[in-house]
Amino acid sequence: MKQRMACLLIGILMGAVLLGGNIAQAAEAFLKAFPSANQFYLDGEPVQMEAYAINGSNYVRLRDIGEAVGFNVYWDNENHCVQVESDKPYTGQPSLPTDDLEAVRSEMVERINDVRMQNGAQFLRIDDRLMAAAQECADKHYTWHHDLEECEAVARSGYPHGFGINLTVFTLCPTDHVAEQAVENWVNSPGHFRTMTVADGDSIGVGVARENGVTYCYMIVGRPGAYNPYGA
Repeated sequence: MKQRMACLLIGILMGAVLLGGNIAQAAEAFLKAFPSANQFYLDGEPVQMEAYAINGSNYVRLRDIGEAVGFNVYWDNENHCVQVESDKPYTGQPSLPTDDLEAVRSEMVERINDVRMQNGAQFLRIDDRLMAAAQECADKHYTWHHDLEECEAVARSGYPHGFGINLTVFTLCPTDHVAEQAVENWVNSPGHFRTMTVADGDSIGVGVARENGVTYCYMIVGRPGAYNPYGA
């Protein structure tokens, strides 16, 4: 139903190729535009969209349709065109392939271990349980720590000990610089740096998620001598 609705809306709402900016400013360069008084519906329910009437036709942003209906659309800087991914949820940016995500996580672990070795801390081995917990937290798109939820995620993963945890959030970063940016942010923050180089850590998990140009990165350092207050 959503895909049919997407096709219907794109067919009816002429000129729906504007991804950003002020629609009125773009249209007034050629024709007089007025805010549209029409109500838009999705599956019988009213939805709010910024729309302008130009010569009897409604103009909306394609990204607004994608967000409302549930498909991804973004501007492709490399090919200078609009890209539509009908089988992906709306993010407003290229989908991050699984292979790319794994590469970012691997690089992040490598960079964290480099920092630890440079500061006299032992090498951290990857723990699949902590990797799962870190990715679960990243996928929630937290912009600050949620202690209870983070502890529960680690306990749910099956990791039985305590841990140290870092979070960083940033925007406008190419995929191939995500790991570098995340670790740099942690190095430059005294509290995060202490967590990253904690002496009694022996394992690690990291998570990365991206949405609407925002990147969310988690690092969890396993500490076998510590206790998770929300663990089983």
